[in-house]
Amino acid sequence: MKQVVVAWLCVILTLFCSLRACHLYWSSTWELRSAGPSWPFRHNKIAPELEQRQQTHSINHHDQLNILGDQPDGLFYFAQISDLHISKYRPKGHTLHFLQFIQSVLPIIRPEFVVVTGDLTDAKDHKRITSQQYLEEWKTYKMAIDQQPWTNTTWYDMRGNHDCFDLPSWQSRANLYRSYGQSADLVENGQGIYTWQHSPSYGEYQFVAIDACPKRGPSRPFNFFGYLTSSTMDRLASALLKPSNHTFVFSHYPTTTMVFGVSQQGYTFRDLAKHYSVYFCGHLHRLIAGLGDVLQSYDPATKTLELELGDMKDHGMYRIVAVDNDIISFVDARLPLAPSTQLRSTPLIPLSADDKLEWPGKLPMAPVILITNPKESRFVLDNKEPLHRIQSSTHIRFLVFSDESPNQMTFEILIDGKPVIYDDNSNNIDHGDDDPETVNQTTSFITASPRYSGNDKHPLWTLPWNPSAFKDGSHVLSIKVKSASGQTGKSSVIFRTDGRRTKIGGGAGEWIISTHMSTVLQCITLLSIVTMLTLLLIPRFYTDREVSERLLARIHAIDQHAPVGGFRSLQRQILVGALRCLQLPSTQPSVWYGTFSFLLALVTLPWFKAEFIPSGETPSEKFGTFYLYGMVFGTEWVPIADTWMFAAEEVCLDVGVFFALFLLHSVPSELLICGHVKMNRPDDTLQNQRSVIESPWFKGIEVLYWLWRMSEMVALASFYGGIWPTLIQNILVVWLIFVGITLGTSLCSPSNANSNGPNNISAPGKLSWMANGLDGCDGCAKATLKPSIMLDQQYQQEHGTLEPEDCHVVDLDYRFSNSSSSGSSASSTPFNRSPRAKNRKRNRHQ
Repeated sequence: MKQVVVAWLCVILTLFCSLRACHLYWSSTWELRSAGPSWPFRHNKIAPELEQRQQTHSINHHDQLNILGDQPDGLFYFAQISDLHISKYRPKGHTLHFLQFIQSVLPIIRPEFVVVTGDLTDAKDHKRITSQQYLEEWKTYKMAIDQQPWTNTTWYDMRGNHDCFDLPSWQSRANLYRSYGQSADLVENGQGIYTWQHSPSYGEYQFVAIDACPKRGPSRPFNFFGYLTSSTMDRLASALLKPSNHTFVFSHYPTTTMVFGVSQQGYTFRDLAKHYSVYFCGHLHRLIAGLGDVLQSYDPATKTLELELGDMKDHGMYRIVAVDNDIISFVDARLPLAPSTQLRSTPLIPLSADDKLEWPGKLPMAPVILITNPKESRFVLDNKEPLHRIQSSTHIRFLVFSDESPNQMTFEILIDGKPVIYDDNSNNIDHGDDDPETVNQTTSFITASPRYSGNDKHPLWTLPWNPSAFKDGSHVLSIKVKSASGQTGKSSVIFRTDGRRTKIGGGAGEWIISTHMSTVLQCITLLSIVTMLTLLLIPRFYTDREVSERLLARIHAIDQHAPVGGFRSLQRQILVGALRCLQLPSTQPSVWYGTFSFLLALVTLPWFKAEFIPSGETPSEKFGTFYLYGMVFGTEWVPIADTWMFAAEEVCLDVGVFFALFLLHSVPSELLICGHVKMNRPDDTLQNQRSVIESPWFKGIEVLYWLWRMSEMVALASFYGGIWPTLIQNILVVWLIFVGITLGTSLCSPSNANSNGPNNISAPGKLSWMANGLDGCDGCAKATLKPSIMLDQQYQQEHGTLEPEDCHVVDLDYRFSNSSSSGSSASSTPFNRSPRAKNRKRNRHQ
């Protein structure tokens, strides 16, 4: 009865803590919620606006009779770069790559404008531990743009997470972007959202920039996610709901690393995403191990593209985006490699005393090719592009960016591996598998050669073709350009003339960019906590030993079938896990209460306090409190999703792993094995598993793992102010100390029935019923004779030969002890000889 009362009290406490957790989450996200109309009415209001926008697109795309021919009409292009990480400490890439882009690439591609999507500076110290805003890095960025050799372009930029490291507020003196950013005034006036337009004679194109940096920027590493409050979403909605041929959105953060609020009109970001065509971003640096080679995705619900660009810092990546008669195409290119002498000679901060920039030498650049017609079918935008113009086009169109004159270039253009062939009337012919040379000899058709159709503003090349010859399925267009200096450029696209899309095929990168990472982290964290609480609470309602005996009987039944593999092995592991959970409250009550209390503390209490923003001028600006749901500075919540990322790691690695170890040690594997297996199959894999878990090297791994997790806490303190308050006021440290004491007690205690700690599973009155074999198990019953023989051998070694009647006495004593009550700690065992055997020996020697 007492155990049931304790169980219900624990459940009531859990429910109370759940209410407290909901209150904290509600408080932390109030800036993200809408105070306007309720959600059910949101779609009713947005539907007419979306329909009006689609009608506008329909007029622009279908009613105009633009022909993709051999003239540079209806064409413009711009450039995007991202993640410059201008650094005063990093010698490779970083500053040098940015200067090489301005010096060697920009005068050749000559875009309408350049957009820099964040992380303008690196803001890390020489050890890459602490972070702050460095004046030298910001000056280098500004002077590079102000003193660029080719000045006939406009720059737009926005902040990234590195640009708001250690930033108390926008008005803070530490916010150097406010003085040195190209678009700082636009960001400030638009309160995080600003727009600009490109309005040629053939259309209206809108560009929207988003500054999603947190309003208080902690130092690294808790500054990876961005977010948009409800008021910012209002301004974004005002910008996106304007009609245009195309709207392009730029932000440093991919949508997977953003937390979006809801506008006052009830619009979510997905609602607004239906009103733009492409979302350009950076931030992820192509990830690692090739995961980020294709960080591109298409959302069929909103019919939009999201395109992440690799960094300028290490990979030297830049992007050219062209809009050709409302069909959007792009190419991602890399900087040419710099000679090693240039890498050694370029200073980290190439500024003189009077702020004059020292430019690196100009690099030779291979031709860069951007194919605009036919369009790459993997990036087709349904209902947002006039794809019918591909079917009615008369020419293949592509841009070639090179510093050499057009007449010095040679081309190789293939479709599906074959040269493009046309007749004197410029009509393409699909010759199937015919040899082009044979075709040329027997017909009047000749191999096509491209013609330069551009001007000083648009380096356009065209080639006549007949799209109807490629109306079936997907095809590959490959273009190779060789300059007079021997530099070679290549480009290829997969295209369809029927306007249908093909899969991007980005693998893990496409999945990452299309998910919502903060939601995934929240699910992982909460699901892990709920799972562990469930495993802790359920055994409190099953304290009757009969339940454990039934589980053990099923385990023994599986053990008697050799070998135990496949489904039987999985079934056994599940049963063993259930039995361990049931025995944890009784065998390790301190561990049970400690784990249960800590899990509730994670969702209701602050985790730790730290100096998150060292540049703050007041304690409320410097010091913040870390909760599962965000950070608190003074009385102000910052709903940054970095807390969920850190929580997912800590809950899984610090709580989940040690909780699993506690369960593993709650019942030794030896006591779970049927006696028949112990006696007759000593080499069984089950016995080997037992020896692995209880071996010294496994215990050593436990110690090393604990030391690693504790070192992570020390590393956290090195980021945020040292021992005080980060380590002292930290419930994670308290938990790790508790775990260390518990594991240390088990390692220092002898492995016998009288030991204490996690390995004290066979303490008197708890699991002795398991140690003496399971009543009713045939396998355990068959194993009763073997221990008696072992006892006889041991007795003979110590006291000489036993008489036959002594063997019978010992065997009867063993059988009696094996069937006696297991609750008494004084019960006799085969290894604790009975008084009757001792009396027989004494009488014999008298």
